[in-house]
Amino acid sequence: MALLGAPPAWAQTAVASRAKADPVTHVYFIRGFLNVFSTGLDDMSAQLARAGVKSIVHGHLSGSAVRAQLIADRKKTGKLPNPVVIVGHSFGANAALSVSSLLAADGIPVDLVITIDPTVDGPLTPNVRRYVNYHFAGNNLGVPLTSPKLGKRITNIDISKRKDIAGAGDDHWTVTANKALQKEILSAIRRQVGRRQ
Repeated sequence: MALLGAPPAWAQTAVASRAKADPVTHVYFIRGFLNVFSTGLDDMSAQLARAGVKSIVHGHLSGSAVRAQLIADRKKTGKLPNPVVIVGHSFGANAALSVSSLLAADGIPVDLVITIDPTVDGPLTPNVRRYVNYHFAGNNLGVPLTSPKLGKRITNIDISKRKDIAGAGDDHWTVTANKALQKEILSAIRRQVGRRQ
């Protein structure tokens, strides 16, 4: 029987197999407007921390700090040996798209960008290996991401059609607290970490 608050089995295995890796990965969460509508990002960051995965939560105006940290990390070692994942909600999703495109000019690849109901559809750049975009179609806020050049690198998920996510009380403002969405995003991050270890 698992103890209350113990990391899930996948996390315990991942931590044991990567005990010598520090940091395991770089995961940057970027909150939406006013830093009050994206508290689920903090929950996900805490879960990753318990699994030994390095992550940090920023406000939507802190894109330059994310970029500066990645540039500084690259200067220390000459490379970024671990995955880079950027997750943003609403205006934070817009910032995630902007930061990842600026990193293209710095020659820094981004393994995964996850956006949750972004209010803009780009910029999208080829230094990002994969985009996953969760959006509410028809809410006049979130939009799908499209780029003929990037094609299959982009996955759009209309969460207005997902009964496990678009339930009572789940909307643009509260969706990051949805446990099904959190589980799905954490699984995507876990798969990305596993690919690069």
